Amino acid sequence: GIIYVNDPKTYELLWINDNCMRSFGLEDIGQHKCHELFQGLDEPCPFCPMAKLNFDSFYIWEFYNSKINRHFLIKDKLIRHQGRTLHMEIATDITEKVLEQQVVQQKLEFEQTLLKCVRILLEEDDSNLVIEKTIALAGRQYHADRCYVFESGHDSSNRRVVHNTHEWCAPGIEPQMHTLQNLPIALVSPWMELFLNSREVVIENLEDIRDAHPDLYATLKRQNIQRLFAVPLHLDGILTGFIGVDNPHDCLGDFTLLHSLAYFMDNTISRTRLADELRSISLHDSLTGLGNRNAYQAACKRLAEEKISNIGVIYIDLNDLKFINDTYGHEKGDEYITSMSAIFSKHFRSSDIFRIGGDEFVAFVVDEPPRAVRERMSQLVANVEANGYSVAVGCATCSAGGIQLEALIKQAESRMYDDKEEHYRRRGIPHG
Repeated sequence: GIIYVNDPKTYELLWINDNCMRSFGLEDIGQHKCHELFQGLDEPCPFCPMAKLNFDSFYIWEFYNSKINRHFLIKDKLIRHQGRTLHMEIATDITEKVLEQQVVQQKLEFEQTLLKCVRILLEEDDSNLVIEKTIALAGRQYHADRCYVFESGHDSSNRRVVHNTHEWCAPGIEPQMHTLQNLPIALVSPWMELFLNSREVVIENLEDIRDAHPDLYATLKRQNIQRLFAVPLHLDGILTGFIGVDNPHDCLGDFTLLHSLAYFMDNTISRTRLADELRSISLHDSLTGLGNRNAYQAACKRLAEEKISNIGVIYIDLNDLKFINDTYGHEKGDEYITSMSAIFSKHFRSSDIFRIGGDEFVAFVVDEPPRAVRERMSQLVANVEANGYSVAVGCATCSAGGIQLEALIKQAESRMYDDKEEHYRRRGIPHG
């Protein structure tokens, strides 16, 4: 340990042991005051415990000396020597113990952060919200300026790019996400090579990459980045981007948390995509891609609850589908259905047209006057006939304060059946 004796009034050092001499690189005691030698200060240390000392017991405390980068357990007391009152300090180096405690504490904090991430994962259904919350936890854990997610993709010219999709910033740090869109993949190609091998990107000092990667250096320099860590992000086993932290001040060199977050994000986004696919399947007709009966019923409920000035219902039935199926087979019948669906999609928004049965479709026209709804129906029929097909249609409209939506649908359906009967009567063929 380090032991020294000084004058409690003048702070002048009177004696130091050999270990103290070695620790501070001294050849002799010289004319030093304790605060000058040990702390490099011109005045007594603001944390000096001198006023708390006595002759009977040690005053014990812990201190980190930044001058020699060591942690100490310190014992101070007053002593008498040849009738003179002196101050004696014994400092035991506990750096290794403190570092071990810091590692344990860091691991504990990581585990607590990961538990929070798991809780978010279980409680939130919105994948974007999950990512935003988890990168905020990581940013705070690393005491970083920013924590973010970049994803790879293609721009309008089909060139491979990366873009910043999520971002957390510490208080006082200017967001960068809006400036980091559609960056050429070549800019981070050295990183992508590391990511493909599941390795981290570590920039301890930005100046280290100045000559080797000048474009990347310039991009990071503009963001006031001096240090950066990043780990790969995989979705369903495919490299799709990375998670990074800018200017971390804590947990340096420990990527456990970032790798764990990448794993959570992979599972979260994969789970969300699966849920979206299942939801899409439940709401879309597999043959035409139009909304199915489930989607139609949901739309009816939504429209019934909304305050709409005008609404029109167009009920559509494919003429001759049974004849085509019986004569040419169901494969030809399916081709007929898909061809007609493509025509319908040109006249209505995808969210407003539904296949509710084998040959029946319903379209809603919202906030258009009755005349416009009837004109839309006429254009649809003309387009169908121009392509050599035939449909039966029925239209019903109402304004604010008119009949209920359910009654309106029944009215349009009834008019469609009247049109269908007329179609078969004119052709002189059996109804089907």
